[in-house]
Amino acid sequence: MFTLERQNEIMEILKKNKFISINELAKRFYISTASIRRDLEKLEQQGLVKRTYGGVMLVEGVHAEIPLVVREAEQKNAKMKIAQAAASLIRNQDTVFFDSSTTTRQICGFLGDKSNLTVITNGIRAISALAEYDNVAVYGISGKLRHHSLSMVGSQAESFVRDFWASKLFFSCTGLSMSHGAMDYSDAEAEVRKTMMNVCQKKILLVDHTKLERPAFYRICSFSDIDTVITDKKPNEKWEQLFMQNNIKLICVES
Repeated sequence: MFTLERQNEIMEILKKNKFISINELAKRFYISTASIRRDLEKLEQQGLVKRTYGGVMLVEGVHAEIPLVVREAEQKNAKMKIAQAAASLIRNQDTVFFDSSTTTRQICGFLGDKSNLTVITNGIRAISALAEYDNVAVYGISGKLRHHSLSMVGSQAESFVRDFWASKLFFSCTGLSMSHGAMDYSDAEAEVRKTMMNVCQKKILLVDHTKLERPAFYRICSFSDIDTVITDKKPNEKWEQLFMQNNIKLICVES
């Protein structure tokens, strides 16, 4: 297991247990306590955890936004499958919005066979990935750089988005709540996504299975605002019923 993947696993464990000892983490990952301490030191530097005598605890109030480099390693295979399914929904001559999420960015690798495509995005890494395609017109949204996600946000970004109309929006979120819909840790990111939703025809949400009932504190949209959900595993009956009640098309890419 790579270091970033292990750190992400530690965060997931702490979200469930709040506290765990260093010795228990070392046993779980079959590595030395020294290696675990190095992981915890990096997570503490990012403000995600607090080390205590013999253990570590989640920082209070951190349903913490996971750093970009960690999110990129999280559920990587699932994100690739979801992105490939999303790309199959894009037609030649489409104009589409991409948000700055790591899942949506993976779509960029599946656009080689499209023609006369226009992509509008606030994701810096998506812009970079799309630069190699002559068949894609890329509009980078201007605004304030959000370092944590390498995205452009703020009132200028929202104003930029309002000047366009797209056939589809591909977006992700921190988590889904049955009672509140799609949620995010960043109000700035959520506001850009909301603006995109107001100037597009179809809203397509990309979420791996770990995001179902993952808490966050800022609402992006309700389920009635979503047209399609693409995920990597079939959800349980309650989730399926919720999607059906809101006329959401569910696409599962589970192998």
